[in-house]
Amino acid sequence: MRYPPALLLLLSTTLFGCSSQARVVSQPSFALSDTQGTRLGEGIAKEALRHQAASGFHLLGNGLDAFVTRLLLIEAADQSLDVQYYLYHDDATAKLFTYYLLRAADRGVRVRMLLDDFGHDGQEKLFSALIQHPKISIRLFNPFSNRAMPYIDFLLRFSRVNRRMHNKSFIADNQAAIIGGRNIGNTYFAADEYINFSDLDVLGVGSFAPEVSTAFDRYWNHKLSIPIQQLEPSVHSSALSVVRTQLEAISKSENSRAYLARLKSLQLVEDLKHGELELHWAEFSLIFDDPDKILNSTDDDTGHIAPALIALLDRVHTEALIVSPYFIPEKDGVENFANWVESGAKITILTNSLAANDVPLVHSGYASYRKPLIKAGVKLWELQPTAKIKIKGQHNRSLSSSSKASLHAKTMIFDRDTLFVGSMNMDPRSINLNTEIGLLIYSEKLADYASEAFLEELPAHAWRLDMAVKNGIWGQSEQLIWLDESTAPATIISHGSEPEAGRWSRFKAWFFGYLPLESML
Repeated sequence: MRYPPALLLLLSTTLFGCSSQARVVSQPSFALSDTQGTRLGEGIAKEALRHQAASGFHLLGNGLDAFVTRLLLIEAADQSLDVQYYLYHDDATAKLFTYYLLRAADRGVRVRMLLDDFGHDGQEKLFSALIQHPKISIRLFNPFSNRAMPYIDFLLRFSRVNRRMHNKSFIADNQAAIIGGRNIGNTYFAADEYINFSDLDVLGVGSFAPEVSTAFDRYWNHKLSIPIQQLEPSVHSSALSVVRTQLEAISKSENSRAYLARLKSLQLVEDLKHGELELHWAEFSLIFDDPDKILNSTDDDTGHIAPALIALLDRVHTEALIVSPYFIPEKDGVENFANWVESGAKITILTNSLAANDVPLVHSGYASYRKPLIKAGVKLWELQPTAKIKIKGQHNRSLSSSSKASLHAKTMIFDRDTLFVGSMNMDPRSINLNTEIGLLIYSEKLADYASEAFLEELPAHAWRLDMAVKNGIWGQSEQLIWLDESTAPATIISHGSEPEAGRWSRFKAWFFGYLPLESML
């Protein structure tokens, strides 16, 4: 059957969206290599002369300081800023972050922003205004075909749009880079009224930064990274001026004052510029998924981050500390942990409790593995929803009194000599579907420091899970119990029922547990 041209035009407009813009050719661009003479470059080179290792690292555990460090690096940049994130919220911290990027562009700094098309809260008009600036370029990764109703793509192109760019990286002058678990938004930087994500980033300098730039360039120049002007209609020529006025007003608002006050007192980047910041200098490996992962079959792990981590996980260790907000080890993972424990290793895992988890669907995929993990000898902990994870040596300078905490850090420590920090959760989605980036630091000093901080704080902020025998009318059964080990002796918080979780949350987790969705979680 043939359809009238007018009907075909109507269908294509409805289902796949349209734009009055002519097609924009994506011009390749790359990280600037001649940045040794920048303020950051000179300070880092001065510090590097005192160390044998090529790169130095600093952990960013506190949300306020993690955000302010980004703003300070933006202010310190002389030539370039590269920003890559999965989520870029339409809230106070994101607006303040955008304002500082615009300020940098005004003084001649080249700004490249690469965002996944799923998580920018529909801010295309803002982005279209920003790219009127000659120094700002914005691209969206794996964009939806239908710009008006993007969720239609989940019906028509599910296999493609279900796979997202989950990477998080920030690079200033190709000299200093931050990667880790944080996106850009209030919940990641202790500024949300309702929920505060406990997270971890690492700031790295030296040869580390150019390697992160190489990863960024691979994504920026990939065919799935589309310039925003190719996807959205152009805006009025005055749009940039309007946006500049709005962002400046936000920078002077009540929500911004705590950040700006900390901006004046945090000396981290000033110390970095003068070669005086205390860093852990060590060897490292940067691992990241090739962006082709989105296009390839899930059975093809060519260019994946997973093989490098699986090789590490396949080795028998004496100790492993694993932090993952979304944790679905699958059968092979449980068997690995059991083999480690059998060989004498100590395995400690921290993930979200149901009450702390912001995605009950993922909790349903994890819940069935709790008893097997405990039987295997793993010490399993779940974050309390009222907890605030702190990194030793960091001050707890929260901006808000959030009513709920949720774990978001993705960290592993092996044998007190290898530390992993990145964007990758221990679940099938991160391994098989989304793209990820991570850093392995080979440093006994830093790994031991992080291990001690983690183990010291754990009992105050998480429940340990164990099992007890329950006598019932049908005989005995094994039941999960949640223990508060901040007291001596430990106190049982709950028998068999998810503590502090509402009935609706418990029902959803129970119901989702019967759906065959584990491979997509």
